[in-house]
Amino acid sequence: MLGYSRVTMPLSALLEGDFFNTYIKAGDIMMLSEGRPGIDNLYSLRNGQLRLEIPKDLYERAGLVGEAIRDVGRKHMKTRYAIELNLRLPSMLHGKKGFERIVWAFKNVLVSAVTWLFYDFEVKPDGSTTTTQTEPLAKYHPTAKICEPIRTITAPVNFPEPMTGHSAPWPPTELEDRAVEMDEWLNLVMLQSPRVRPSDQIDPYLSRYTNPSPGSSDVRSLVCLRWSGFIPSTWLRHLILVLCDQCLRHGPATPPWFSLSCQAFQTRVFDCTDGYTILAMLGRDDAEREKRPGSQESLVKSGSRSARCYVLWEHSQA
Repeated sequence: MLGYSRVTMPLSALLEGDFFNTYIKAGDIMMLSEGRPGIDNLYSLRNGQLRLEIPKDLYERAGLVGEAIRDVGRKHMKTRYAIELNLRLPSMLHGKKGFERIVWAFKNVLVSAVTWLFYDFEVKPDGSTTTTQTEPLAKYHPTAKICEPIRTITAPVNFPEPMTGHSAPWPPTELEDRAVEMDEWLNLVMLQSPRVRPSDQIDPYLSRYTNPSPGSSDVRSLVCLRWSGFIPSTWLRHLILVLCDQCLRHGPATPPWFSLSCQAFQTRVFDCTDGYTILAMLGRDDAEREKRPGSQESLVKSGSRSARCYVLWEHSQA
């Protein structure tokens, strides 16, 4: 069962004995604080690496080593700094001079309690990833959040030609344009927009959108699954592998395809990936090969690369 916790605690709590030893030194957790990048204090923790994004006045008072980062303010003014601390280093122990400096900064400068999203990679005996009452986090009274999938069946929509299995994989020269078209189409499908329905007759003056394959006669409904929450990339990787396996085992009557889109939490103002989309589809030759008797067994043995075309694109700020 996929889940995470929401908890309010100060930065100094991360360095306390039980929490520090259980989750950071010996365990594997992921945390993200509230805050807007470039505006508020923003903290994140992953693989024992703690990143602090703070304004210049707090940076000078804290006395920790960091570097200036770009922000939305004046171009040549250094107003915000990022500090990265590897809390798994052997020197990160109570009593060590460098570590005590961090403890002092957290207790005297960065003292405000903030709301965190907390994910523990350790799977509990019941199969969940939420915290229990016996763990160090329990003293801060976390709120457990369960990520349940929301299943939606769309109204019949016009399928673009590249997704029906009747065309060859996109040529490199058209890849970028086709990816933009497919990204727009997928977003409209998720929004259940009438623009992708075969019965749509919107006035061109109000909407200039056209289907990537206007002449396509393939009309079907789609099943959309949506998860919302603090979800790690390892879980998404497992989901992709499951989808690939299911598509490979799909019956030969309809060439299967899937699309997986992810929206990331924004942690930086610049040079930050907002998300990505993976599209898996069958080309014409692969679709015909999959229809031949015994081809399913040969595809399972050889893997999905020979029978499927994957396209990935990232969503980034301009």
